[in-house]
Amino acid sequence: MSTAPPAPAGAAPAPHPRSRRLRSDLPFRRIALVLSGGGALAAYEAGALRTFEAVGLEPQILAGVSSGALNAVVWLAHGFRTAPLVRAWRRVRGSSIGMRWTMLAWRAAAAFLVVVAGLEMLLAMAGSSELSVARWTHGHVDPSAHDVATVLDVLAWSVIGALGIVMLAGARRAEELVARLPRGPESWSRVLGTVLVIGFTAHVTTWLMDWPYPHRFSLIALLVIAILWISVHPGAVGAWVRRRAALLLPEGGGLGLWGSEGRRRMLIRWMVEGDPRRLLDPSVHLIMSACDVTTGRMHYFVNWRDEGGLFAQSLERRLGEVQVLETLPEVIDAALASSAIPLLFEPVLRDDHVFVDGGVFSNQPLHAVLADGADAVLVVLLAPAEGPSTAERPQHVVALGFRLLEIANWRDVRSELDGLPAGWTRAAGAGPDGVVEPAPVCVVEPDRTLPGGMYGYARANAEELMRRGAEDAWRALERAGWLAPA
Repeated sequence: MSTAPPAPAGAAPAPHPRSRRLRSDLPFRRIALVLSGGGALAAYEAGALRTFEAVGLEPQILAGVSSGALNAVVWLAHGFRTAPLVRAWRRVRGSSIGMRWTMLAWRAAAAFLVVVAGLEMLLAMAGSSELSVARWTHGHVDPSAHDVATVLDVLAWSVIGALGIVMLAGARRAEELVARLPRGPESWSRVLGTVLVIGFTAHVTTWLMDWPYPHRFSLIALLVIAILWISVHPGAVGAWVRRRAALLLPEGGGLGLWGSEGRRRMLIRWMVEGDPRRLLDPSVHLIMSACDVTTGRMHYFVNWRDEGGLFAQSLERRLGEVQVLETLPEVIDAALASSAIPLLFEPVLRDDHVFVDGGVFSNQPLHAVLADGADAVLVVLLAPAEGPSTAERPQHVVALGFRLLEIANWRDVRSELDGLPAGWTRAAGAGPDGVVEPAPVCVVEPDRTLPGGMYGYARANAEELMRRGAEDAWRALERAGWLAPA
């Protein structure tokens, strides 16, 4: 809260901050607003932006990362009006941004049908007495031999089923034992290749001679061994097959579960309701960041030309590069690149560069807005800046992934806040004449972990996030001393 002197006894209570506007005597001339990334949690930012609109705050610099970049583009295209963004967050669902889980099932089912159909064809031929040598030489086959082969198949699969149960129960112990083996990929390739040759010879010999043998089981086992052999083979054949297998991932060309078309269409719908030409107007500096997988450097997409080169030089020292956006399609591509969450969405390809979500390595680029000459920073966080939640330890890999992202964002924001210039405080102070001196840093943050998670796209959740974002923004502006007195 503000450190202004307390009101005298008997005075009227201070009005709720919602009845106040931004101070007209703010000493800042280049206020920068930084919007963090966080998937569905970015609905919290829409609530904060609603508060900024209510107090009349219009930043001179607007920086966004990941879902924060999408919010920044839409907010700027609508001239800092928040109502269209609020309506959009009420409607958005996982399918709106391209996260169509049914497509995963569709592609998996299609691949399954192709594999099963091909496998059954092979099994039918492998178990067919019509193709045996005995049929060709004697004109008939012994039915009892096939009865024995069927029994052998059943027994073999029973053994495999029991082995699977044992393997599941002792998977962790088996992993420890395998880790102790000195064999490398090339050794395993030779062993599997030898087993494959022996098994194939036995299978073909017994098949052609129509001898009792578990042919169906044998063929499946040989196919599995062949796949394992190819997966560890160090040669060009193994690399080619591994690349082809990666293409089974839906829509993302093997580089992500989904493509960018869903996010592209959603962003265009959100933008066209406003005036997209504002996105190319350099009177408000727009900054969006993405990570270039090709070079490992951060790319900062901006809508103005850095005539003196000082901005680019400053970011170069932090392993960054600057790219100027000159057309609306380029703005859209930059927003998509900034929000291409690795593994979930395919990277964005542009000018021989491969871009992914900038929030993975720098979710609060305060250094970028400082390089652009900001004299005050307003940042919206999607997790408490004081540290990640101390909830119970993760119980599965997805929970662990969320926890790591939370920790990474926390470490990033602490590093960015600690790197601010000397004297840049977060709380207002009392000046020598009793007038509240506003702090140059205003941080809007939740007091606890936000509900719903990064992929909790639902109207009820968005409403709660926007409500909390609006309330926290009022408190942050009050704490920083940016609101006018009653």
